[in-house]
Amino acid sequence: MLSCRDILIEIGPRRLVSGGSFVVDAGIKAGLVGPNGAGKTTLLRTLAGEREPDGGEIHRRGRIGYLSQDPTTAALDVSTTARERILTARAIGSLEREMEEVRAQMEHVSGAQRDRLIRRFSRLEDEFSAGGGYPAKAEAERFAAGLGIGTDELDQPVVTMSGGQRRRVELARILFADTDVLLLDEPTNHLDLDARDWLISFLTGYKGGLLMVSHDLPLLDEAITTIHALDHGTIETYRGDYSHFRVERRRRQERRRKERRRQEADIARLEEGIRRFKGSSEKLAKRARSWETRVQRIRSDLVHVDRPGRAVTVRFPEPEASGRTPLRATSLTKAYGDNIVFVDIDVDLDRGERIAIIGLNGAGKTTLLKILAAQEQPDLGEVVRGHNATIGYYAQEHESIVAGRSVLEHLREVSSLSDRELRGILGHFLLADKIDQDAGTLSGGEKTKLALARLVVGGHNVLMLDEPTNNLDPQATEALLGSLHAYSGTLVLVSHDRDFVAALSPHRAILMPDGETRHFDEDMLGLVELS
Repeated sequence: MLSCRDILIEIGPRRLVSGGSFVVDAGIKAGLVGPNGAGKTTLLRTLAGEREPDGGEIHRRGRIGYLSQDPTTAALDVSTTARERILTARAIGSLEREMEEVRAQMEHVSGAQRDRLIRRFSRLEDEFSAGGGYPAKAEAERFAAGLGIGTDELDQPVVTMSGGQRRRVELARILFADTDVLLLDEPTNHLDLDARDWLISFLTGYKGGLLMVSHDLPLLDEAITTIHALDHGTIETYRGDYSHFRVERRRRQERRRKERRRQEADIARLEEGIRRFKGSSEKLAKRARSWETRVQRIRSDLVHVDRPGRAVTVRFPEPEASGRTPLRATSLTKAYGDNIVFVDIDVDLDRGERIAIIGLNGAGKTTLLKILAAQEQPDLGEVVRGHNATIGYYAQEHESIVAGRSVLEHLREVSSLSDRELRGILGHFLLADKIDQDAGTLSGGEKTKLALARLVVGGHNVLMLDEPTNNLDPQATEALLGSLHAYSGTLVLVSHDRDFVAALSPHRAILMPDGETRHFDEDMLGLVELS
């Protein structure tokens, strides 16, 4: 169980949450919603114990599983496989790793030393079996399969995996951990359709408490029974799914507007009376003074009315034209150790066209995009840029966003525009109040906006975008789509967002891992959902 009372969260001078109180107990399935930058991710991190609240109380009881937007695997041993990583969620994980180490040592010794290792292995195996190790291994594999992690991937070192693969491994580990409370931040990022359906089924049957941040609106309808809405520092609770929340929120807002209009009318009426009678007879002046007290009381109790939120606006400047073929790649091959990602891939881009790279999870879409953008080198083959081609790359893992540097510094790195102009661009992305903030403390949606702002000021004529809609709210996604429709340069896109890809209407598709290039048609949208 998890509960918070009068919680206060501040980031620098900004107050993200004030007076927040709610409970996540067994059987409660709650969604945490709000615009990008409202503080949802920071609140979840605070509830998980990764940072301390600036006020109030948080009480935790039982095991809590937390999936962050950007789960880090930097501390992992380079040889740790996906299976081992998932098993570490329970004590048997470390036991199995120790058993494998002892087994490996046994192959290189003999005599008394080997006998000691055999006895040690036997003790470890007994402990592993007593802890339900072998059935748990099978259970972990079922979790992995449900989330689209294949048998071959389970034996792959985590550090060699793509961002989407690593995130699915972390989600499997957290769900496998047998927790009492789950805190999930955008759990459907990088999930294909089958994995998403499996996750919904799991969450629907989950007996513990659940608090989830997600822009996947159907998920909030299917798996959630309570909504906590965070905006302007306050948390308001609604019973029901997301669709009910949207209707009820409009009703509450309309009631507040009516009450606010009534209060303002009362103030205007009383102030008119005060002006008329304050300088009159003592009796009328006394009444005017009592009305002043009533006005002060009404003003102190004025109903808060939400102001219309500002919208994200994205506009890519007209870039200088590239040559007719801005980029050509031939015979690209890439492998990580024994894991061959793809072999003999050819790519030709035509100026001004839109290309979608499509394929199942782990098919090498992100790897190919990184090689085309010169973020990685192929093992074989080459990439040649055409005349006047300048490439802007958007990374799904926000690798370009570096902790310790301010938001404004991130734009200065890629643009010669004046600070005044850069501040204006950040304002279009609703980041004007975060100019001096450490970019590493931004939410996932805010990092996405900053990364897009870097592309805007770069003036590139070739854009390579890897899952650009992850963590964006619907309004910002629409703004991005509109800007890409107006963009005259060349675009290469990796995305699992079916609606986004369909609305963008690519000219061609590269089907991975074979690298076959075809004209895009709507039949391919089913594969986009599975990517």
